[in-house]
Amino acid sequence: MAKLPQDIVADILSRLPVKSLLRFKCVSKPWFSLISDSQFAKTQLKQAKSDCNGNIRRVLLTTSPLQSIDYEAFGFGDGSDSNITVQLGYPGEKVPEDDADIIGSCNGLVCIDFDSTNMVLWNPSTRVSRELPRPAPFPEQGTFFDGLGYDTSGDDYKVIRGFISTIGNGNVSRETKVQVFSLKNNSWKEIQYFHARIDIYGLGVLSNGKLHWLGILENGSNKNYAIVSFDLTEERFTEVASLPEHIDQTTSVVNLRNWGDRIVVFNDQRDGSFEAWEMKESSWTRLFSISRDKFPEYEYYPTLIGFTKDGKFLLGSDGRELVFYSTKEDTFRYFEIYDEWRWFEGVIYEESLVSPIVDEASKFK
Repeated sequence: MAKLPQDIVADILSRLPVKSLLRFKCVSKPWFSLISDSQFAKTQLKQAKSDCNGNIRRVLLTTSPLQSIDYEAFGFGDGSDSNITVQLGYPGEKVPEDDADIIGSCNGLVCIDFDSTNMVLWNPSTRVSRELPRPAPFPEQGTFFDGLGYDTSGDDYKVIRGFISTIGNGNVSRETKVQVFSLKNNSWKEIQYFHARIDIYGLGVLSNGKLHWLGILENGSNKNYAIVSFDLTEERFTEVASLPEHIDQTTSVVNLRNWGDRIVVFNDQRDGSFEAWEMKESSWTRLFSISRDKFPEYEYYPTLIGFTKDGKFLLGSDGRELVFYSTKEDTFRYFEIYDEWRWFEGVIYEESLVSPIVDEASKFK
């Protein structure tokens, strides 16, 4: 039988899931080289994202040991808890003692800071990882923010770390530092922060090629939430939106997530309800409001982690269990988490072949 042209072989393989492609690396040296190629990884990820019937999203939990969960399958009621959970070995050579902080997730790569001493860029699907150079340390007291994103113009993955502190009594003076790591250059640099009166915090959320954070805008004695974006190409911050007027700016606990390219705000109103709001362009639409009486018991407050394709919301409860909430049926489904540590963080990632090693494919050509 005649051999197929290489471009047709590449097109066929690019439509297969990551697990199959990892096995097919053993077929031949040409297939190994093709599947290891960075351009093929981009093509395969693009195909997978466009497949409406496919499922490439999983949630990574910073438990001990680390766990990856097919939350779409659980949300649809397919399989038991054990069948959709995979325990993962720690990336790199160091085993963390008791702490793992998620820095960000993008195109299948996840950045994690273990024990505040070992920052790793890792693909949980391929198990390929890269330890990043340690950046200059921040002071221990202050407001911190992080993020991972992809600069499409520069074809470069970037890690963002920020620190904001008030020194002295009141707002006498402020210290701000922002560090950007370039995967291509394998180095950190410090850039200018953009606003003297906005404190941004938490995990950056990717939307339309930019990272977004929640910020607190101080205006005299008043404090209001704002959404701040970071252009990964220009490396510049911009204030893009305020939160819905309905949200109590003085008492709400708020976290930010994305649903595709849409920004979603989840907040605890402190009046007995939890709400989620979706931003489309410059307007907000409320997705749901849950009475606190319906929510399972919790010590602190729930956080929004992600969404299933059929519109269920994936929530984390006190870093101890996952909860699926269906707005259509107004029902909850609980997912118990085994963890030797006290609590976990959760982040959505996509199964991909994208490598944190920039020149990995060139070694096989």
